[in-house]
Amino acid sequence: MKNFIIRTLSGLAFTVLVIGSLFWGPVAFAAVFGFIMVVAVYEFLNITIGKTKYAANILAKAFTVVASISLFVNMFMVSAYGAEPLYLLFTVLPIIGIFISNMYVKGFNVHEKEIAEGQERRKANGYEMFPYTLGAIVYVALPFSLMSLVLFDLSGVYNGNILLSMMVMLWCTDVGAYLLGSTLGQMFGHRLFPSISPKKSWEGFFGGLICSVAGAVLLRYFGLLELSLFDAIAVGIIICIFGVLGDLVESQLKRNFGVKDSGSIMPGHGGMLDRFDGALLAFPVAIIYIIFFAA
Repeated sequence: MKNFIIRTLSGLAFTVLVIGSLFWGPVAFAAVFGFIMVVAVYEFLNITIGKTKYAANILAKAFTVVASISLFVNMFMVSAYGAEPLYLLFTVLPIIGIFISNMYVKGFNVHEKEIAEGQERRKANGYEMFPYTLGAIVYVALPFSLMSLVLFDLSGVYNGNILLSMMVMLWCTDVGAYLLGSTLGQMFGHRLFPSISPKKSWEGFFGGLICSVAGAVLLRYFGLLELSLFDAIAVGIIICIFGVLGDLVESQLKRNFGVKDSGSIMPGHGGMLDRFDGALLAFPVAIIYIIFFAA
């Protein structure tokens, strides 16, 4: 009972913070979502690279966080205040720093051989982990940065309704998937992707799809989602499909590194990466659809 109360309160506080920042204004959005992004990037690095005490590895992590912040802030400045898009090039500098810092990791410069499957190959020394620093920027920082593109209209007026609607659709997907998955899914047992997530079922997926589309229609009806009915339904479908895929992608990542939760910043919920796993894939695709295909 105590864990349920803690989980409920932390989830409620997080929801209020996220929704409140979107209604408060662009600066509040940048502060809250920028902080969430930094935490998620750091969690991703801790999962993939590990919690290291080596100065060079810490430096690589620092450069990754700086590159992520640079991408997020510059994308926000371009969208919010019409800053020159060329400022995004500054993100390249800390990325270059990542590569340079790798030269000073002693383990990366030790090249021992071993026999594996009848072939001689280099023994793992940790160097194969360094691409995850770039992965953090692409997988976590880029989706958060793209959110700014739907926060402002062509005249630069702030409106967080579209991004908020996308979040509501994602939450509807989770609720629908849980309700049908925990009932019909347990009854019929048509597993969605058992090798990654044994508990997810096709029944839960279609429950999430129905709820996401229904949420999109209601959001449009009440004026929060200013899209045509066809586009609202299309975005609802996109959010569900890629939200589920995003959840599976993060589950596979954690399973491969033997991690249950990405972090512990939210009691009872895990880390920020756990909270936004679906959004990391769903939101970029939805944003692309809204910008290029929505009427």
